[in-house]
Amino acid sequence: MPAFPPCRPRRLALGSVLGLVLGLALGALPGAAASRAKPAPKPSRSALALKPDPEVPPAGSAAELLDLGTGKGRAVAPLRESLADFQATAFPDGRVLVTGGSLTGPVTQWFEPATRSFSPGPAMTRIRQGHRALLLQDGRLLLVGGTEAPAPAECLDPKTGRFQALAGDAKFSLSADAVELEGGKVLLVDGLSGQMATWDGRKGVRGEGSLKFPRIFFRALRLQDGRVAITGGWPSAQKPRGRRPAAAGPNLPVECFNPRWSTLSTWKALPKVRARHQATLLADGRICLWAGYGQDATETCEAMELLDPVKETVTEAGRLALHGNPFPAWAPTAAGRGYHLADQGREVQALADPLALLQPGPATRVGRLANGYVSPTLVPLGNGSVLVLGSPAWGEPVDRWDPRTRQCAPVGSLRMGVQTLAPLPDGRVVVLGAIVDLLDPRTGSLKPLGYREDLGDLLKALKPYQAPPAASPPFAPGPTRAAFLTVPLDKTHALVVGGAPAGAEGPPGLLELWDLKKKTLSPVGTLKTRRSFDPKPGGPSQGALALADGAVLIWGPGPEKD
Repeated sequence: MPAFPPCRPRRLALGSVLGLVLGLALGALPGAAASRAKPAPKPSRSALALKPDPEVPPAGSAAELLDLGTGKGRAVAPLRESLADFQATAFPDGRVLVTGGSLTGPVTQWFEPATRSFSPGPAMTRIRQGHRALLLQDGRLLLVGGTEAPAPAECLDPKTGRFQALAGDAKFSLSADAVELEGGKVLLVDGLSGQMATWDGRKGVRGEGSLKFPRIFFRALRLQDGRVAITGGWPSAQKPRGRRPAAAGPNLPVECFNPRWSTLSTWKALPKVRARHQATLLADGRICLWAGYGQDATETCEAMELLDPVKETVTEAGRLALHGNPFPAWAPTAAGRGYHLADQGREVQALADPLALLQPGPATRVGRLANGYVSPTLVPLGNGSVLVLGSPAWGEPVDRWDPRTRQCAPVGSLRMGVQTLAPLPDGRVVVLGAIVDLLDPRTGSLKPLGYREDLGDLLKALKPYQAPPAASPPFAPGPTRAAFLTVPLDKTHALVVGGAPAGAEGPPGLLELWDLKKKTLSPVGTLKTRRSFDPKPGGPSQGALALADGAVLIWGPGPEKD
């Protein structure tokens, strides 16, 4: 153990010190029971065969393949570039084309199920983010919207392998949508300006008037009778066409386009304010609106609503707890059901329709992913698997305090859903959750060892970290420190981690060395990820673990950072 330089002493309560010194010597200090317990029997080599599982996606992976047969995620090669607000379309040959989402260029990527890897795709005519991708019945792919400046839609012809802009003057800006009509025509809607047009699938683009209520981040959905319903969104900066109903306010009414007569009608009933939501056509012809943002980007819309296109009514079906995550993925299938994945979630469910999310009892679970995803995308493939894409949702951040330098530095993040950690004699740490990872405490790198249910022998050989019980703080009379941990370093030193004196300003991020022999406390650094340690049943894992080299690994929730 390295020598610690002298520090300015604080007076400590003598009785408290003697009791705690004795407790430390006997291993009774909070946290000491776990660190000074008798070592477990040396496990066999087979039990500690810590070989990474190549089938399990690494933490932070932006894609994985869910095998519907086994119900487990499988590793795929990483995306060629990190993307945001992209679209993914499955083609009849089994491949998936990922379009847009890049700031570097109009790039696309093919996902090849046979090799589970991504390869370069055909270049788009321009950079797009937040666009719509529509696979037509003839196999062509249409892209519209997602550009800062208004631009034409474009189409990929599989025969030529090239994207080509649609001819004509029709242009579409950031928020647009496309719906295929009967007879091969396509309705194109630009939300910002409200302009609508139909494309005959060849060269002609014909204007179809304008929405009465221009809107952004809306949804267009084809109904069973051939009409197209325009739902949700926020009012755009453009002035509304025609008269705005006095009762509309920020709520935008449903507008229905009839392609047979090229007419537009407006409902009197008003749904709730929502944008970037899901609009699902149910088997009985009604529309289910769910999830998305409410009045603004800080409010989620938890009300699930049913729209009746015949009666033009809006009724609330119930409330869906989104927990601040407004972008669940919904992928309909030909079998009349859909796959559901909550934003930042890991469990994929098979449902008859979104209304099943409101029913009591567990939904049909089809698989568990290795990672959580922000704004996830599900793409069912024809080979009994589902491609999952999205930005990785990280777990709890990890800091490492080095006693030699007295520096505390962030070393990475754990996977979501971690329950606890288990130290190994060689200094590495096993991270226990639904996925078991091997953590290098110096670099923060995580190597997946496999799914927890497959690693029974390994788990038996480990001694997981146990959070220390609550105890009286080892401080002199004065402000009481709360929500801290005490980590024994040797017989006479302990590290006090986190917490703050009552009434102190600023977030808790203190690191102090407690010298029981000299009866002193001295500052030895500050947590880079500031934390208060208040373990709750079912809450996120948190703790501080002394390693064999004298360093201390600290993990847990940390919303406030330096």
